[in-house]
Amino acid sequence: MDFYEQLKDMRKMKGFTIRELADRSGVSAAYISQLENGNRGIPSPDVLMKLSEGLNMPYTELMQIAGYLEKSPQAREDGAYRKPRINLRRFLRENDLIFDGIELTEGDKEWIERMLTVLFWKEKKRKDQAGDPSFTYEK
Repeated sequence: MDFYEQLKDMRKMKGFTIRELADRSGVSAAYISQLENGNRGIPSPDVLMKLSEGLNMPYTELMQIAGYLEKSPQAREDGAYRKPRINLRRFLRENDLIFDGIELTEGDKEWIERMLTVLFWKEKKRKDQAGDPSFTYEK
């Protein structure tokens, strides 16, 4: 998968529009659009730094995807691009969120976080009782 496809996937996975990523990163929306459409080459490391901050992802990961850094042996073995994992708790806390057109308040986000915690602990307890070590919950 090309850099521009991966950039677009990462932006969409984070739930950002091009304009939102531009506001968060300081990179112009026009330039991000051109990158995502494959109309620009690989951006400079400075631009990648800004994009990594806007996407709230490790700079080194974007540098690897862009080809500036060699991928780790594990990434080379896997061969395919894998979407980065997102810490849902951090995502809830650090982003302005909308659900069905309604902006979520800090109280709404805290309630969602509490509900998710309850669900995960309930599932962990059920799996522990069944002797299934495959489920792990790390805070």
